[in-house]
Amino acid sequence: MYQRILVALGEEAAINQKVLSEATAIAQATQATLNLLHVLFPPNAGFPDPVYLTADGMHSTVTTESFQLYMSEWQTLQHTNQQALDAQANQLSTQGIAAEWTQAVGDPGRQICKISKDWNADLIILGRRGRIGLGEFFLGSVSNYVMHHSPCSVIAVQGLKDAATQTLTP
Repeated sequence: MYQRILVALGEEAAINQKVLSEATAIAQATQATLNLLHVLFPPNAGFPDPVYLTADGMHSTVTTESFQLYMSEWQTLQHTNQQALDAQANQLSTQGIAAEWTQAVGDPGRQICKISKDWNADLIILGRRGRIGLGEFFLGSVSNYVMHHSPCSVIAVQGLKDAATQTLTP
């Protein structure tokens, strides 16, 4: 049935574990190959705002030192995530599941859809934080974007309900 499953992993370990469990079960049942994907999104990585406006004009907030610090932290983040993806792929291989991994940079929803198309995935499995109503509207939803723009079937694994959502919706 499924032969190529793209497994989109986010920042939350608890949701990732549920997503990996679902992907593992399906891969074992179908002998599918998994591609573990993590998308780095620079605005979530602490990049300093480049300018700010005042009455006397625009001023840069990025100094050479702050940019060098950011680049060092960015490289560490990339390396740490690559190691985690590699370890997860190796663990799946020990279970007899063909697995590879991809790390991308950009908007997570768009990258998931693009990579699923480029890799010829026939299924995407990703986590869902449970944002609804205003929480989803203001904070966005990667899973919602992927569900509406994906070139293949999508399974959204429910994570824990978002605390902010609980206060935003009745």
